Amino acid sequence: MICNLVMRNLAFASLVLLLATGGRAFAQTDFGELDLSGDAKKDEPKKEDPGLDLTSPEPTPTTPSPSKTTPTTAAPGKDDKAAKKDTTAVERDITQDDRVKSVQRKLYMKRGRFELAPYFAINVNDPFYTKLGGAIRAAFYPHDTLAVSARFTLLNTLPTEDVRTAKRNFNSRIFFSVPFWAAMLDVEWSPIYGKVAIFNSILHFDGYLVGGGGIVFAETTPANDALRSGLKPAFDLGVGFRFITKDWLAVNVALINTAYVDVPTGSAKGSTQNVMLIYAGVSIFFPFKSTFREAE
Repeated sequence: MICNLVMRNLAFASLVLLLATGGRAFAQTDFGELDLSGDAKKDEPKKEDPGLDLTSPEPTPTTPSPSKTTPTTAAPGKDDKAAKKDTTAVERDITQDDRVKSVQRKLYMKRGRFELAPYFAINVNDPFYTKLGGAIRAAFYPHDTLAVSARFTLLNTLPTEDVRTAKRNFNSRIFFSVPFWAAMLDVEWSPIYGKVAIFNSILHFDGYLVGGGGIVFAETTPANDALRSGLKPAFDLGVGFRFITKDWLAVNVALINTAYVDVPTGSAKGSTQNVMLIYAGVSIFFPFKSTFREAE
């Protein structure tokens, strides 16, 4: 029994001692300062990354000084300069030759030149009487687009098959004027100049307006003494085109209406007569080459 009591006291004493020792160790321990890394070194303070400084000027790279062994380029000699000059001159000539002008020069100039134009003439506005003839025209150009001209026309009046049909089938009376010749003084203006492609060929042309006055000699009417002389004042107005083949030669086509007052055959009353003629011919310019060729 005594042994049991002694053993209990020893066990109790051992328990008290153990609790006292453990509590002291627990009290002295600071969880906030617990170092779990063992023998690892303490963290060193991190260095701040300066980053990219855009405000600081970019450092100027230093150019290494040429070493003694670096080869130097020799200065061009006279032969190189001459070859380069010749090459530049050839390129300039080729460029000038190949250059296309936006506004090309006119094929011919009319300023200060004379024009002589023979024509064949036929009317287009009379279904009963055909008027055939020829004309000659002379003109002078004080300006390239302006001319003063004189035209003389001979005409022959011929009845057509419609006259016989109208008289035989309808017993119609046809009043007609018979002009023999006309002499006109005109002013011509050429506001149009251009080019046209015909059968893979390019033709230059100019268009013109013509107008003026003169006289027409027509067949007299015995019933009217006032018009017995046959000379009638006349006025004409028309348009035309020239197709230029050379500097001195052109093909000329014009449509001109000549108006005059006459007493037609078989009538005792005067009326306005309109003879609309197509003139087709050639134009020859003198001198053969323009002396006022502009620098183009």
